[in-house]
Amino acid sequence: MMNTPLKLDHEKRSDFQFERSDYRDHYEDLAFGILRSIARRKWLVAWLVMLTLALACITIPMLPRKYSAEALIYPNLFPRDQGRREQSFASVDAAAIVSAEAHLIRSDAFLHAVATRLWQVPEATTSRSWATQSLASLDWLRATLLPETRNHSPFDRMVAMLRDKVAVTNDTRSYIISISFAAPSPDEAARVVNAFLIQYLRDKAIQRGLDSVNAAAGQLKQQLAVYGDKHPKTLQAVADLDAARDALEVVTSRQDGDQEGVTSDQSVKLAVPNQTPTSPRGFVILGLALLSSLLAGVGLAIWLDGREAKRKHAVRHQPQLQ
Repeated sequence: MMNTPLKLDHEKRSDFQFERSDYRDHYEDLAFGILRSIARRKWLVAWLVMLTLALACITIPMLPRKYSAEALIYPNLFPRDQGRREQSFASVDAAAIVSAEAHLIRSDAFLHAVATRLWQVPEATTSRSWATQSLASLDWLRATLLPETRNHSPFDRMVAMLRDKVAVTNDTRSYIISISFAAPSPDEAARVVNAFLIQYLRDKAIQRGLDSVNAAAGQLKQQLAVYGDKHPKTLQAVADLDAARDALEVVTSRQDGDQEGVTSDQSVKLAVPNQTPTSPRGFVILGLALLSSLLAGVGLAIWLDGREAKRKHAVRHQPQLQ
């Protein structure tokens, strides 16, 4: 019994394969039924589509406009001292430098400095609604349900808005940092983005000033050790140190953003106001409205036909039951 070969009935096997064609017939009947429902209720579907498109056309002009601005930063991958270029950056990855610069721009300290700069701009006094209204209206609800997201002052709300809305991206292939922001007005969007660039250049200028002061102090210490404090080289080193400190003090004390001076810097490209809104997107809204209305109309037509078929079936079989 164990060694008896298994015999297959080829006729039954063929019958089993032909039975699977019933699924195809079922789906074909279902498709034809859907098409019949659409053809029977075509005016209902057309009316629903026209109504939805009309509502979309009324809603689009009422939606708030958003204008975006974008600025570019070309990080300095090599030091200004050409003689030490190969020694300083021989084993440094340029992509890592760009990523570090982008991480610096995203840091909280940098965001606080940019928010302070924007807070001091007279034009931003009347246009801070983009940073305060959307969060202040639900402040009590956020304090109750999401206490970790509560901001205790308008300045904190501005910093939170900059953290959430300003996009800082870096391209590892072209070594470019892009800063973009969207606001209700094109001038406001360009002002916020350019504030990031001005603060970035200010931080770099301060860092260069500190490096110059440290280099001058080291040179003075070396000259004192070799020549003493009365030698002309030592006096020249003292003068260089004083000049470096004065230049650093000038850069540190300058708080206002000189945009005209920034435009001459080749390492950044300022944003310009773009009068074309980026949102709302009319084609996307109209396309979604058309698609959703078609789906809703087809679904409603199928549901009405199914309901009518059930009612007719119940009426037809009711005399037989009696």
